[in-house]
Amino acid sequence: MASESFADRLERSKKASGPIIAERVFELSGRPRAVRVRFRKPRQDPKTGNHWCTFEVSGLEETTGFKVWGIDSLQALQLAMRAAGELLREKGHGMTWCGDQDLGFPRTYPSFLSASAHSRIERLIDRELAKEERVSRKKRSSVPRKDVKHFVKR
Repeated sequence: MASESFADRLERSKKASGPIIAERVFELSGRPRAVRVRFRKPRQDPKTGNHWCTFEVSGLEETTGFKVWGIDSLQALQLAMRAAGELLREKGHGMTWCGDQDLGFPRTYPSFLSASAHSRIERLIDRELAKEERVSRKKRSSVPRKDVKHFVKR
């Protein structure tokens, strides 16, 4: 049995709602054909008070719109960005942004994890960042420097 794709779990949106507030364009397998993601301004549901944010993805199979809900407009926008990132990571093999395979969307972890799991994940991320910073600093310090005294006025 084939597993359900991430896009299948998202609510589809047949019409755009609100003005475009952000857009990102990606390259696909080095071809000039671009994949585009557009985020629209979050809107409030007058019945529930909750907010939704729509985004569209074009340039893969067909242009597809999605609607993501949040408690407030910021959460709706954050969840839409998370959903777009997950969708593109799943479907966009060979996709780059500014020549990099990191598409620039934040990765998040599920809210159902326990507080101790969140803490372990945060510590792991902090350790890895510190390690990468040390490696980067070491590389910078190993680059030969020009003699400073040549630049001093006499």
